[in-house]
Amino acid sequence: MDAVHDALRRDTRRLLVWSRSCFPVTTPAWTDFQERLRTHLAAERTTLWPVLRRRKLPVDAGPVERARRRVTLLAVTVDDCLAGRGPASRTAEYMTALDEALTAYLDAQKALVLPLLEEHITAGEWADYDAAQRQPFGLASGAALCAWLLDEAPPERREAIRRLFPPGVRVAYRWWERRRARDVVATAGQPRRTSKARR
Repeated sequence: MDAVHDALRRDTRRLLVWSRSCFPVTTPAWTDFQERLRTHLAAERTTLWPVLRRRKLPVDAGPVERARRRVTLLAVTVDDCLAGRGPASRTAEYMTALDEALTAYLDAQKALVLPLLEEHITAGEWADYDAAQRQPFGLASGAALCAWLLDEAPPERREAIRRLFPPGVRVAYRWWERRRARDVVATAGQPRRTSKARR
């Protein structure tokens, strides 16, 4: 969960910078972030909150739930701005509000919910959350999730994050990472094209 939270915070920082200088149109970065956010919120709602309710643990879910609804609403609003269903000129404004709302939501979870989960949740219940977080499950989707979590992760945490995934996914990720590195090197070595007018 810590790794997912860090990745979501990283993505919102990047999208916030992008929104202030972009032509407001949907991009792969926004689409990927929205899907990760939607999956994470659904995984928490369907696997973790029921655990807290079953154990009748002393947590006031109201503030966290209200913060989650605000995050969801603002994500939809930003998407509307980018897709032409809302005011494109307000994309940066709504992205700023989304960044602030998501930060408040994740901070509330860390302070109020995570300590209770760490103390009371079982290994099997964590596994249920992990499975929901990794949907759809497969080597390709697992490698993509692994890459997303490792992006900008501190060196001391990278191996711990890799160990969250089964061996097959780790192998697929290493293959994907080597191929991406080769593509970067190959692209960097290509000569720049010049127009006919400049030849």
